Amino acid sequence: MQSKARRPAIERARDARLERGGDTDYELYELISEHSGQGAYELSKLNGWTAGRTHSSILRLEKKGLVFVERIVQGGRTKLVVRPRPWQEFFTPKELEEMRQPGYFDEVEKMVKRTED
Repeated sequence: MQSKARRPAIERARDARLERGGDTDYELYELISEHSGQGAYELSKLNGWTAGRTHSSILRLEKKGLVFVERIVQGGRTKLVVRPRPWQEFFTPKELEEMRQPGYFDEVEKMVKRTED
């Protein structure tokens, strides 16, 4: 059993690791959006990450439903091809119609500016 004095340090380390993982996932999601259809290996080279870090992040993004992962066999090896999920799929038809209304995004920009101030 761990002492109470050590437990907070372990919890802080866990929280930092989870936060860093979230940052990693977001960074990779942005890269996938820019380079849709690339394989995991190509994405790791583009980002300068290890294949393991990239693969783990891809699996988390897939589990969250943010990307589609296709497993193909190429040259006798399995390759993960990654594509972002279209942003429109995150909204209902009613929400999409509302977004098409003139001035909708003007209101959104105002709300964002209020939160930044």
